[in-house]
Amino acid sequence: MLTAISAAVIAAVASLAGVTLGALVEPLKLNAARRAKLRQERADRCAGFIEAAVRARQHIVDLNVTHRRRELAEDAIEGDAEREVAYEEAYYTARAQMRSFYGLLVMSGPDELVEQAKVLRRKEMELHEMRRELDADRKFDQRYLPAAVIRATGDFDRAIEEFALVARKHTS
Repeated sequence: MLTAISAAVIAAVASLAGVTLGALVEPLKLNAARRAKLRQERADRCAGFIEAAVRARQHIVDLNVTHRRRELAEDAIEGDAEREVAYEEAYYTARAQMRSFYGLLVMSGPDELVEQAKVLRRKEMELHEMRRELDADRKFDQRYLPAAVIRATGDFDRAIEEFALVARKHTS
């Protein structure tokens, strides 16, 4: 009989300890899950921001090439004006996506990531101002971009890389 009571007491103590431990661990698990979800959302926002920035960059370069060909080339291609309009529409779509992701990053932080996103947006604007830049020698050569566009594109690429490094720090 003493053995049966001892077993019941041990089972009750073990059960009470298990429930108590579960009650203590559950908030920790929920907090870890919440942090993991926040990091995943931040990673998705950063990835979307980078993808939109890369698309915007490509469309600006395409706009520049098409504009220079239309303005400077003797053998301008039929339909360049329509192509330029299509590139512009695609560029402004990518730019709108950048603004959306930027707003989400501002809302969720952290500040270091937001500051780097601001730098990236500023570099995008500098490249945007170069979309109608013509060649210094006023001769069209599709293989080369004007020097100002090359500089702005390089600065924009570096800003994307720096944003990605900061994003990696805050999402892994």
